[in-house]
Amino acid sequence: IAKPLYQLGQKTLIEHVIANFKKAGIQDFVVVVGYKAEDIINLLGDGSAYGINIKYAVNHNFEKPLGLSVLCAEKYVDEPFLISMSDHIMEFEGVQKIVNYPLKKDSCLLLVDKKIDTIFWLDDAAKVKLDGNIIRGVNKKFDSFEAIDCGIFKCSPIIFNEIRKAADQPDSISAAVTSFSQRGKMFAVDIGEYHWIDIDEYSELEAARNIFKDLE
Repeated sequence: IAKPLYQLGQKTLIEHVIANFKKAGIQDFVVVVGYKAEDIINLLGDGSAYGINIKYAVNHNFEKPLGLSVLCAEKYVDEPFLISMSDHIMEFEGVQKIVNYPLKKDSCLLLVDKKIDTIFWLDDAAKVKLDGNIIRGVNKKFDSFEAIDCGIFKCSPIIFNEIRKAADQPDSISAAVTSFSQRGKMFAVDIGEYHWIDIDEYSELEAARNIFKDLE
């Protein structure tokens, strides 16, 4: 099945992501679909069952780098917006921190975790170099870093230009963020004490079921 449709408690992964953002006050969603798109669309519909509005952007080349999926949603976005991975599960309070954090003009925010010793599969995590709360780079191969990318961004639409430039790179999102950060316009929001997990392996799904066993 499509990974966003794996169950965690009483909801699928993507339903947990949506529920957190709805609780934080977000009403309008663009869901980018590709692999088994019809299954996700059939589950979520137009969003009315969840009390939200959903539009869909279809990425027919979903096997290509992640930045392309973000670009597929560009036509729906003309104001500051949030980007979230559909397989990153976290406590609501962590999501709320970046939703509520003020965004400067033509800048972007990234939710990060400085609790590096708690990260599953650290080798595969996107590492973040920081100068205070200013992001100086994001790359899975960094040997020296201060935080880990939690997979939620708050962005000005200007970020699409940087993603477009890096769309063919193996890790296009991180490359775009690094390019943007070179202008001092990329800032970190620390998730602090709150828990999250990036679900890439079955072991991480099982860990999530243990960590978030109280989720509805």
